[in-house]
Amino acid sequence: MKSIKELGNKFINLYGNLTNDDSSWENRQYDFYLIFGQTEENKSPWITTNWKSDFEPYFDMLINQNVILKETGIRATKYKPEKRISKKENEEFVYHSDIKLGRLKWDEKSHEKWTMPNNTENYFLNFELWSPIWTICEKRQSPPEIYISISNERDFEKKRDIKFGYFIVVAIAKSLKFDSKPIMKELSERINSKATILKTRRWGKPEKAGNWTFVNWIQDTFSKGIYKEKNLHSLEFDKLEFEPIWEVIYRNK
Repeated sequence: MKSIKELGNKFINLYGNLTNDDSSWENRQYDFYLIFGQTEENKSPWITTNWKSDFEPYFDMLINQNVILKETGIRATKYKPEKRISKKENEEFVYHSDIKLGRLKWDEKSHEKWTMPNNTENYFLNFELWSPIWTICEKRQSPPEIYISISNERDFEKKRDIKFGYFIVVAIAKSLKFDSKPIMKELSERINSKATILKTRRWGKPEKAGNWTFVNWIQDTFSKGIYKEKNLHSLEFDKLEFEPIWEVIYRNK
């Protein structure tokens, strides 16, 4: 029977020595991308056909770089409208109930669950991917090699005036020593993103650079409040200043 010390050494050899500052929740460094998507709803990444043809192939190339830790977990939230009767006014109203998706992985079965047909009335809210899965990250006390999130910028009633239809965050650990820019550029050209931008950022370090402010960890990055502390949809998108804070990977002309 192997000793605790031997098992511990095996864990370190498999996952790397993750107790040093460079791989901690606070200090681990990433290539940090933001993608601002087109406003047409029929081009959204949560539509099954779009996901399979325009998004999944490129994200798959990124995730395949994580050769040591292949366990990838996904969380996604979407809702379905239901007609209900209010008890007080006895009037009909629409209630959006959470769709239970169960455990999701990086596979076709899970993609079929969280994406949706183009003509559905369901509402997609967000998607979050951790590679390796968050449970492994918690055990080793270090953030993921690859993190991806997708947020729907529309509200339930689709009445919000939006400058971009979806917001994607991609973070790739510097320790992977992988040049992700060609893949991200090709993805951005494929979807004709309004803008795709890149900078180096630590996972858990709040920072302010020029007009850009990030008060939380990478996993808490949303479009609201990150530029001049304002809602990006209240600003003229073409007048946002990316450089020199960001490297512009692609910008819709």
